[in-house]
Amino acid sequence: MTQQKCNNANCDSNGDYRAPMSPHNLREYKWFCLLHIKEFNKNWNYFEDMNADEIEEFIENDIIGHRKTQKIGAADNDYFKKTNKIRENIFNSFDDAENSEFRPILFDSDYINALAELNIDDKKTSLEIIKSKFKDIVKQLHPDTAGHKEENIEKLKKVLEAYKIIKSKYERNKSK
Repeated sequence: MTQQKCNNANCDSNGDYRAPMSPHNLREYKWFCLLHIKEFNKNWNYFEDMNADEIEEFIENDIIGHRKTQKIGAADNDYFKKTNKIRENIFNSFDDAENSEFRPILFDSDYINALAELNIDDKKTSLEIIKSKFKDIVKQLHPDTAGHKEENIEKLKKVLEAYKIIKSKYERNKSK
């Protein structure tokens, strides 16, 4: 690659930075050194030859990426038929959602740790089985049945917190 000289008349430095020739000629470049490219950029005004209406039109076209637009379905006669088919497929997939059982796809660490606290290895265990396991553990650790032992009370607190986490995950998933 050949080295360009800075386009500033009083500069002999290498032109390492390119700048467009003008707002109307953005594909041809002038080359400047670092000092003069900063000066060029400070003075650059893309809109200098435009009046207020042209600037407003530019801004409006910038929203759509300066591409032509058309009305929905204008280029495709089957547009509404296709969108209806997509809509039907989406909504039909939810027909039996309220009857389906909670099966989280992504398990967060709180949920997995809560299951581990209840000695449950299967992440897809149903809420009924979790409740049953929870009740058994509470009966074993409760001070009325196991006596007032400090380690049982601490374990019971952890089990209660774990069940609370699991139940809240189920309720959140059910309300979605």
